[in-house]
Amino acid sequence: MRTFILILLLSTGYNIFGQESGIVFQEDFEAASVQEMISKWDEAKNSANMSFSGDVPEGSSGSQSLMMTYIPGQNTGGHLYKMFPEGFDSLYARFYVKFEANHSKVHHFVHMGGYNPPTAWPQGGAGVRPAGNERFTTGIEPIGDRWSWDFYTYWMHMRGYADPNYFWGNIFHPDPPAPISRGEWICIELMMKVNDPVDSYNGEQAFWVNGEKMHHLGEGFPNGYWVWDKFYPHPDSLAFEGFQWRNDENLKLNFFWLLYYMTDGIVGQTDQVFFDDIVISTEYIGPLVTGVAERDLNSSIKTGVYPNPFNNITKIEYALTEQGKVKIDVYNALGNRIATIVDESQDIGEHLAVFNADNCSSGIYYYSIQTGDRTRNGKMILLR
Repeated sequence: MRTFILILLLSTGYNIFGQESGIVFQEDFEAASVQEMISKWDEAKNSANMSFSGDVPEGSSGSQSLMMTYIPGQNTGGHLYKMFPEGFDSLYARFYVKFEANHSKVHHFVHMGGYNPPTAWPQGGAGVRPAGNERFTTGIEPIGDRWSWDFYTYWMHMRGYADPNYFWGNIFHPDPPAPISRGEWICIELMMKVNDPVDSYNGEQAFWVNGEKMHHLGEGFPNGYWVWDKFYPHPDSLAFEGFQWRNDENLKLNFFWLLYYMTDGIVGQTDQVFFDDIVISTEYIGPLVTGVAERDLNSSIKTGVYPNPFNNITKIEYALTEQGKVKIDVYNALGNRIATIVDESQDIGEHLAVFNADNCSSGIYYYSIQTGDRTRNGKMILLR
């Protein structure tokens, strides 16, 4: 009897065992007060315009998110800034964001990068090209009025505008565009990797929207062309040269900046943006609810694991098209099996397996689903 299981592959093709937890920082905004929440960060701006909301993303294990409010003429939004003084060669930052349906144009948004030396506050440098030994930054931003995600980047080989001394952030447009749905929760993840050795151009940056990679740039990819300070992908153009983010090995990735900078609001209109479930890691994180729509017997079934990351308990959804024996094991980062959560014959249809991690420490765990001659593996992140 052939048994077929529908399950999302959360691993990416490499050996899933022996991986150490890469979590650097986590914020779920479940603090009792805004002031308590701010104590986890190195700097907060306009905290008086921050509050908690009961509006949270699907799959969130918490009950509140952070709301920042912009009132034209009274403030310019706000920010939270976190420094990682040890520095990293690569970092992933995952966060959820929701803009109000009629939100005004955003001036600048969430940034990540490196400062040398590391500082507990964001540095300046707008309009100035970095020298390569003191800073590099990139922002995932809804640039202009288009409401589409783009990169806004400063680095030592950035392009200028018509005036050779005029250096604002270079814009990297994905193709096809990555439109922003206002009024909905969106999962954003961005990645940066420094160049190593420091005289190379093998630095990278990428971003994902709701788990789908939308833009990835590195040495030799994608093909495209420059128009002043904007890069446009195009298959018939030259390969992108890559990023020499730095020329000094002391400059590493060492900050995350939850920036909400507003200057162009409509007088009389209040704008609000919501943030939740931030995770900074040295590995890809992915959405809280991971899954894809699969079609089987003319019905769509969404499969995956949620919440992810989780605190104590998470659930694995899967579906069988035929009756058969199913076994689901959970392993720690060293590849040691710590639990078998399903080991039985199951009927056709949708099923739910629960993993209770009360006795486990924070870190990355893996599950393995076996049915018939098929095995599927996935990754889960436990945060305390």
